Amino acid sequence: MYLVGIDVGTTNTKTVIFDVDTGQTCAIGSSRTITRHPITEWSEFDAEDLWRTVLQSIRAAIQQCMHPERICAISVASMGESGFPLDAQGNVLYPAIAWHDQRTLAEAQWWEETLGQERVFTTTGQLPLSMFGVNKLLWLRKHVPQAFARIHHWLSIEDFVLWKLCGSFATDHSVASRTMLFDQKTLNWSTDLLQHADLPQAWFPPAFPSGTPIGLILKDVAAETGLPPKTLVSTGGHDHLCGALAAGVTHSGQLLESMGTAGVILALSNAFQPSAELLAAGCTSYAYVTPDTYATMGTLNFAGGALEWIITLLYGQGQQGDTSRAVYAQALSEAAEVPPGSRGTTILPYFLGPGTPYKHSSALGAILGLTPSHGRPELVRAVMEGLAFWLRDNIGKLCSLGLAPANPEIIVVGGTTQALPFLQIKAHITGCPIKVPQITEAAATGAALLAGIGANIFSSSAEAASAVHHVTHIFEPDRRAMEAYNTIYTQTYLPACHTIIKQQ
Repeated sequence: MYLVGIDVGTTNTKTVIFDVDTGQTCAIGSSRTITRHPITEWSEFDAEDLWRTVLQSIRAAIQQCMHPERICAISVASMGESGFPLDAQGNVLYPAIAWHDQRTLAEAQWWEETLGQERVFTTTGQLPLSMFGVNKLLWLRKHVPQAFARIHHWLSIEDFVLWKLCGSFATDHSVASRTMLFDQKTLNWSTDLLQHADLPQAWFPPAFPSGTPIGLILKDVAAETGLPPKTLVSTGGHDHLCGALAAGVTHSGQLLESMGTAGVILALSNAFQPSAELLAAGCTSYAYVTPDTYATMGTLNFAGGALEWIITLLYGQGQQGDTSRAVYAQALSEAAEVPPGSRGTTILPYFLGPGTPYKHSSALGAILGLTPSHGRPELVRAVMEGLAFWLRDNIGKLCSLGLAPANPEIIVVGGTTQALPFLQIKAHITGCPIKVPQITEAAATGAALLAGIGANIFSSSAEAASAVHHVTHIFEPDRRAMEAYNTIYTQTYLPACHTIIKQQ
C-alpha cells in the first residue's frame, strides 16, 4: 500500500511515494518551482506554472513506481503564506505573492498602528509581519482594485493544490494560521480580524484538522499523472510542521530544530498559550498537524546560511552556494580540531538580526576576542558555537515558559545535519542529546503520513510517525566540554548579548 505526499516549496516541488509496508520512500519526483520577478524586487508564483510543476513532480515519482495501482491516498505540504485570489468561476485573478516578497510592509504596519501586536498575537499566535496572507489581500485591494473587486475565493498554496487535485475548497488549521486571520482558540476564521480588515469570511475555505479526507482525485488529474482514479485526497499542512511529523515530533514536550538557511526551534504543547513573554520574545504559536496540539516556534533568519557564508568567505573563491563539498568538508574538519571556545573567540551570530528570544531588537552580529593569532578554523568553529549558543538561549526561554522540559532531547533536521562537528558542538553546548533522523524529503513524507491518517491507515499521528523506518544518529554531550562551554555561555556570550541588545 502506497501513500503520496507533495511538498510545494519555494525552490523545488517534490513528490514522494511512501511504502506503508516497508516504512520507506520508494519513489521521489522533483520539479523546479518557478519564481517570476515582474519587478526586480518582487517575487511571485504564476498559478499555471505552479500547477504544471506539481503535475511534473507527481509524474516523475509515478514513473519510478513499480506498482502505482497500490496508491490509495495523497496529501500536500506547502509554504505557508502565499495564496491565489479566484473569481466565482475559479479563474485565478493574480499571481501568488511570495512569502518573502517585501511589497506588503505597509500593510503589516497598518495592523500594528490600528490594532496592535498584542491583539493580533493573542488571537492568531502570529506577529503582524508582511509575509502573512492577509497582507497580500490588503495589498491587492490598494494596488490592483480591479482584481480585488472580483475575488470570490482566497486559497493558500496548499488549498490551491488540493482544489486542483479534487475540486474541493478546503484548508487545514496550520496553513490557515499563516493567513494571520485564524483564531487559535476557536480553530476558525476570526470574525473580529476579518471585520477589522473589511474582508468577508466567505472568501476563505473551511478549515479542517490535517489529515481530513475531502474528496477523490479528479478524473483528468488521474489520467494526466497516472494516479489511480480512486485516490483519496486529504488536507495536509505547513511544510515545517509536516517535516516535524515525519521526524517523529508528535507530543508535548518534544523539541525540534530545523536549520537550513534560516533556523527554527519548535516546541509542542497541548494548549494555545499566547503569553506576554512569548510575544516579547518574538515567538509564534499556532495549530500543529496533530489534533489538540500547538507548535511554538523561535527563529533565526540567518543560521545555516551563516555557516555557509563564513566558509565561502574564508575558504571559497566564488559566490555563496558555489563552494564545493570537498572545501566545505575541509573547513569543518579543520574547525573540529580547534578546542572548545575557539581559542578565545566568541561570535554572536545575529548577522540578519538576533531572532528569538530578542526578536524586537535590531542588534546585528559581533565578534569578541579576535586577534591576529586566530585563523580560518577558529572563525568557522566560533560561528558554529555561536549558533549553538543561540539554540541554548532559546531552549532556556522555552523551558522557563513551561513549553520544554529541562534537558530535553532535541531532534534536528535540515541541511546542516550533514555538518557532523556542528551537531556535536550543539550537544556539548546545550547539554542535550542531539537526535538526527535520516529522512529524505521530510516535509513530503509528512504529507504522505497525513494522507494515511485521512485514509484510516493510521489511527493517530504517533502511529503514522512510527511507520517511518529510518536510521537515527545520536550525538551525546561530553561532561568536560559542557563545563567549558557553560563558562563561555554564562560569562561571555550572555553578557555580551544582553549588552548589545540594550544598546539598540
